[in-house]
Amino acid sequence: MRLSQIPPNRLAALARYGLGSKAASLERAAEPKRTAMLTAVVRHLEAKAIDEALDLFSVLMATRLISRARRATDKERLSTLPQLEKASRTLARAAKVLFEELELVESHGTDLDAAALWRAVEEVAPRAVVMSAATMVVSLVPEDEDSAAVAMRAALATRYNTVRPFLSLLGESKALDAASGGARVPSWATTSATGSRTWMTSGSGARPCPASRRACTGRWSRWPATGST
Repeated sequence: MRLSQIPPNRLAALARYGLGSKAASLERAAEPKRTAMLTAVVRHLEAKAIDEALDLFSVLMATRLISRARRATDKERLSTLPQLEKASRTLARAAKVLFEELELVESHGTDLDAAALWRAVEEVAPRAVVMSAATMVVSLVPEDEDSAAVAMRAALATRYNTVRPFLSLLGESKALDAASGGARVPSWATTSATGSRTWMTSGSGARPCPASRRACTGRWSRWPATGST
């Protein structure tokens, strides 16, 4: 039976009628009405089961994956905040003195004296402290403007095994058939158990991931890489 040729509202009406009928009434129903009602009920229950499974998957992603990854990245950033604040204060004071000295040199038209500039800066903090502060800021503040999102993706990659058992089942279902643009997602989700790909994470080596480069676009495109687990 090709249900795609039946109007959705007709299927919904048959499903509602079937669900509201007693088993004896369905058994006494004449053919092909009985088969139509039972088929509509089964299709309705199948769609409802898929919706509930996707809702559960969404909750799992939000509570056990995204939220935990966000808390981990926030905790890491907060742990480095005191060091960053101290180094930034040192650099701010040194920069203020340096700019003032440069303005004096410019206004008086004199030659730039590097030794005099350093002496002025060292009145705020020793040269070694200033250089150490600069190194600290560089290490704690990545050049990438989207560093928070990068850290979030790295944390998500470490929690891949949380959702791995669901991915192959998601790829086997018909949940994504309605969206042609999502066709490539179940194609790699069904192979998640093979671990034929690796997920590159900053500073922590490679972790298993089934995603191909075609499935990861935009800012995610640089994360997957072909390899073995």
